[in-house]
Amino acid sequence: MDKTSYTVKFLQNILNIPSPSGYTHHAMKYLMDEAEKFGYACELTPKGNLRIFVAGDKADKIIGFCAHTDTLGLMVRSIKSNGNLAFTMVGGPQLATLDGEYCKIITRSKKLFTGTILSTSPASHVFKDAASSPRNEDAMEIRLDETVTCKADTEKLGIANGDFIAISTKTKITDSGFVKSRFLDDKASVAVLMGVLKELHDSKKAPKYNTEIIITAY
Repeated sequence: MDKTSYTVKFLQNILNIPSPSGYTHHAMKYLMDEAEKFGYACELTPKGNLRIFVAGDKADKIIGFCAHTDTLGLMVRSIKSNGNLAFTMVGGPQLATLDGEYCKIITRSKKLFTGTILSTSPASHVFKDAASSPRNEDAMEIRLDETVTCKADTEKLGIANGDFIAISTKTKITDSGFVKSRFLDDKASVAVLMGVLKELHDSKKAPKYNTEIIITAY
């Protein structure tokens, strides 16, 4: 296997795990399992960060590396009278780039629903302000891929205020080897660090000094 193919495949995998800030436990579990598979001791901190310990040839100092696996996202602010979702931002996504994008709504009961992020004036032939309407939290909404016509319909699905919303990453590996995706910041760094761990494991090598890798959840 080419040494980069593992890193690219691993990057694809973690990009496909929804992990907006505040909802990173599935991604962290995946990362911990992978590091432990290579024989490295791991620890989850009380705040949900992952520490990976790599023994080196020398113990007189510790070298540290850090990356974060959380992403930008959205959260349900309220359910509108038409059954669509008003949302608030998790982090600072540029909402103008999200008009028409797909997303996943994650409920507290672990159900997953899909939807589309849209302007409230989505069509030029219907709304005169379709082009000029601002792309912000007050002028955008999420239309569910469910048959809902009112607030009660959406509530029956189990969707509620505070549910996390993961934005589609649109991940694609081109024939020329480029990785195109949302949230390469900072999941690409996570994948590179995991690729280093795999190389150390496969080659039965150790770093010069004790090393600690910290993957943060924020």
